[in-house]
Amino acid sequence: MRRADGVGRMNAKLLPLLVLSLLFLSLPGLAQSEEYTLPGGNYNNLGLEGQLMMSINVTLINLAPYPKFIVLNPFYDFKIYRRNNGEWLTGKFNETRGKMVYHVSPETMNNTLNYRVGFWIYPYETVKVQFSITEAHHYYIQLKDYRDSCPTNVGLYILRYENGTLTGGEINTYENLNHPICGVAYPQLLNYPLVIRFNEVLPSMDGYIKMLRYEGIVKFKLTDVPDRADDNSTSNVEFPLFFAVSQPVILYNATMTDYQPPYSMKYSDYLNFILGYRGFTTPQVSQEKPRRPSNGLFKLTDSLLSGTTIKKPEVNAPVVKPLDFPIWVVYMGKDVNTLEISYHVEWNNYRG
Repeated sequence: MRRADGVGRMNAKLLPLLVLSLLFLSLPGLAQSEEYTLPGGNYNNLGLEGQLMMSINVTLINLAPYPKFIVLNPFYDFKIYRRNNGEWLTGKFNETRGKMVYHVSPETMNNTLNYRVGFWIYPYETVKVQFSITEAHHYYIQLKDYRDSCPTNVGLYILRYENGTLTGGEINTYENLNHPICGVAYPQLLNYPLVIRFNEVLPSMDGYIKMLRYEGIVKFKLTDVPDRADDNSTSNVEFPLFFAVSQPVILYNATMTDYQPPYSMKYSDYLNFILGYRGFTTPQVSQEKPRRPSNGLFKLTDSLLSGTTIKKPEVNAPVVKPLDFPIWVVYMGKDVNTLEISYHVEWNNYRG
């Protein structure tokens, strides 16, 4: 018995040492290794990822003398602002499953209709509904790849990190002796805005349900994905980026204000800016009308042979207002791996 107790005490002393040894042996296995291929899943060949987020409060009214069930699209999170605010749905993208996972309030689940998620709006009732796309949705706007004169994506196209420190990568080349230079970098526009027509949804669905107004915030988060792994130490390699982006969405007929940060210029100005930046000029178009060669026949006039004057038909060409939108010219340098753009949107039925 004494011998057994002694062995037990010895094992008790060895156990902490054994655990510590195992911990030290396992430390290298805890090193976080990451590899980024340019372009990647949600980012372009500059490693840029553009995530859209929105929160819009919509005011609806039911002009019918009977209740209506409003069917909602679970693409958006929603929350109904009435009574105890107990009607809602939220979604989150599950990385493991590769799809959205939804959470629905008990009150909403108890008020479905035809297996549709939504809410009842009662006769002459006015209801405010919040529609949201949150960061948890992982909704990305695909940004265009950067292009230059080389036919392939020359330069770095794979980056490898260990615990936030760049350890290696791979480079693409263009095997052509005539091209030691592939171009001059300039801030290329990587996206164009999507147009959303919130105020045109209901008239085609129901004549009694009216949208009175909406207002909210739109956000556009730009992330330099490979540099996000960087620990921003002074000894590490940085990958500066130079590009331009537009606002992500235009809400049709809405007023859009309070751009943060302030945009660099409008799209029409950007076109002229790029020409000047690259040292090109806009070709001058001659205003002189070309003369038609004489063919020896009589000249056409506004009068017939009898002398009757013909009135010239008036052709009024439709005036198309060019779409102009804000542009941000961005330089991402040291320690700057993200940029968030936001702006306020507002529309009401009184203005149309």
